[in-house]
Order: sequence, then C-alpha cells, then structure tokens
Amino acid sequence: MTGTERSAFAVLTPPGRGGIAVIRCIGPDVERALLASFQPTRGGAGLPSVGALAYGHVVDADGRPLDEIILCRAATETCEVNCHGGPAAVAAVCEALAALGLEQVDAGALLEIEGRGPIERAARRLLRRATTPLAARILLDQLGGALGAAVGRVGDALAAGRPDEADEVIGRLLDRWRQCGRFLADPPRIVIAGRPNVGKSTLLNRLAGADRALTSETPGTTRDYVEVDAALAGLPVVLVDTAGLREARARVERLGVERAREQAAGAALLLYLLDATEGVTAADETALARFDERTLVVWNKADAATRPLGAAGALAISALTGDGVADLAEAALARLGYRGAERGEAVPLTGEQAETLARGRQLAAAGRIGTARQALAALLMP
Repeated sequence: MTGTERSAFAVLTPPGRGGIAVIRCIGPDVERALLASFQPTRGGAGLPSVGALAYGHVVDADGRPLDEIILCRAATETCEVNCHGGPAAVAAVCEALAALGLEQVDAGALLEIEGRGPIERAARRLLRRATTPLAARILLDQLGGALGAAVGRVGDALAAGRPDEADEVIGRLLDRWRQCGRFLADPPRIVIAGRPNVGKSTLLNRLAGADRALTSETPGTTRDYVEVDAALAGLPVVLVDTAGLREARARVERLGVERAREQAAGAALLLYLLDATEGVTAADETALARFDERTLVVWNKADAATRPLGAAGALAISALTGDGVADLAEAALARLGYRGAERGEAVPLTGEQAETLARGRQLAAAGRIGTARQALAALLMP
C-alpha cells in the first residue's frame, strides 16, 4: 500500500513512565477501528466530530475497558489517542489497535506516510521527548495547525500589501519562541549550588516531587552532580544537584567541587542557597562573586532561622517543609524569561523555524516581499 492507503499508528511521546502518551492514528481504516474500540463516557456511541475531543475508554474485543483516554479527531482519517503514559497502558492500547488491523510503525515512519510539512514533523519529533502534559498540549496545538495558520496569515498579509500586519504577527511569533518554544526544544538546566549542608539535595527532591538525591545531615554527602527531569508549572526542566562549594583537600572532593562549578557555568539558571540559620559567610561571598545575572539567591532553612535575614536573597524558603518553594518556582521561571502558551496559541518549536521567521521579516522590511513570502512558504511545504 502507498501513502494515504495505509492505516497505521505510532506512539509520539517517549517510551517509559510519564503522565500522558499520545498515539496518532491515520488512514482509511482508523474510523472503523476506533468505532470498535472506543467507548465514550457520555453521549452514547460514535467518534467526536473533526476538531473535537471526547473522553472515554479503549476496550478490548469483549468490551472490557483497557484504559481511559481522550480522543481527538484531527481529520476524517486522523485521530490522536491520549492515554496514560505508563508502559502497560500504552502497550494495552497499541495491542487493541493492532488487533483491529492498524499497522504499528515508529514515529519517523508515520511522518513519511503522512507527508506532512516541517512544522508537523518538528512537533512530532518533540512529542516523543515531551515529559509533561503541558508540553504535549502545546506541541499538539502546533501539530493541529496553530503555527501553520499563523505563518499563513503572514503570507496573506504580505500578498495583500499589509507588511505592517505581517511584521506584527512575526514579532509575536518570535516572542513566543523566546518565551516558550525554545524551552520545549531544549529544557533548561537549573543548577542548585551552595555550601555543604545548606539543603541542595532536599530542594532538588522537593522540586522534583520525589526522593531522587541522597540527603544527610553530614556535610559533603553529594560528591558528584545528580540530574533529574522535572517540571516547574508544567515546563520541562532538568534539575542538577551539585557538591557543596568549599575548599576541598581530598581528591574526590576537589573533583566534585570542580564539576559543581562546571555545571554552574553551563546552567540556564543557578539557584544559590544560603543557610538562613548561619547567614552569609565568607565562602558564600567568594562563590557568589564567580556568578552572573543567571543566579537567583535563595535563603533556605527559613523555618529554623533565629536572626533577621539580610538583603542578599530576596526569597526565603524551607526545602524541608515546602514553605516558599512554589514562590521560588515562579521566580525561577520569571528569571528564565518563560511564559506559557494559551490553548491553541501559535508557538515556533525549533531554532530553524525562528530563523526562517526572522529572515522573512528582514526580507519584508527590505521591500523584498516576494522573496519573503517564498522563504516563509518553506515552513508549510510537505
């Protein structure tokens, strides 16, 4: 079979445990297969109309529920199945679809079958690495045409002799790249640094929502950096716990401190913890002198402080109790320059897309309207 004659599905989100998995189904047999396997929670039988969502369950041949899902009807022969992200749930849904005659392929093969343009291909590639429901939702919006429609509006404005309107739309898109899209393409690394025993590992565990780093009252427990995937307000981030910054004598401790400084130098954001029970020490002042505007200074152990906190840190938290940590997460995202996307909002997803938009803007500003339209049209070609 060729192209549109094939009925196939692929898991777009990454393998392993996660909050959500997205399975895209395409082809002439998709409607038949989903009618047989989808049981809506409300409104009787049938599939949602094109562009609509429906909540229900995937059932086996005997009508037994396998997993609860949200079904999105993207087109007559295209549906997105959003199920639980655990391996067992994904496997059960895939087995049900395969048993009904749909061919399981990898995401790359599905791209070839659909013959979509660069925006859709980029969205699907990133969906395979999406680790939060928010990231998956933003990517699905672009897969559903939000960014393509915005680029089309730019082309229409240029063709109609409205360059100012086109420039305004491109400006908004480039802002969304800087504030949102670039973080989906490359989740920011947030490094937690400070002296030994200031609570760095406790804060990482608190932000990650799980005990991922070993904590102890003994200073210097962390000898090497530990990194975990996490989410702040739904934004995927990489949290990095580092060895305490100090003048180390033992070789293994020196290596740990050196790696901590290397991680800090490459961070998108550095959280430097001060101990609220001890105040700012000479070691803190030395460490802070090495860092730049990417550093957010934070008082930890504020719940145990017995002295007024100075002006060195604007935020006071307790990683142990969780007090102030939500405010810290909000401040961290603000320092990164992140702003989430509204539902259905157009967001460029790759540096190449942002560069193409910027080039189209420059060409239009130079009066080369035809060349600008041609450059932007490349984003929409299959």
